[in-house]
Amino acid sequence: MPYELRAVFDEQDIEKTWTYLYDTFHFNIKKWKELYAIELENSPRVLTKMEVFARFGKANFERVLEHILVRQAHSQTWFRLMQYIVRDKLREKKKEAYQERSYRRNT
Repeated sequence: MPYELRAVFDEQDIEKTWTYLYDTFHFNIKKWKELYAIELENSPRVLTKMEVFARFGKANFERVLEHILVRQAHSQTWFRLMQYIVRDKLREKKKEAYQERSYRRNT
């Protein structure tokens, strides 16, 4: 999972992603959630729910989304979808980082 996503993506965003996948692509969310729960249960304990979700989506949804959206293979479609889900959080984080840098320069 890219660092910028790891910093802001949380459990609520997992639910937002499921909703988006259902609303946009009509995925069978009930079944996919069951498969994700199995993956989560069998994953190493050092991984967070968000990291397991990112890996699960990359492994199961990336190629399908690339095909549906007519994207090149390996175009990071899954992570871009996750970035889209948390776009407001990412903007806020960048804004805070910019303000912090500006503050440091002025002191």
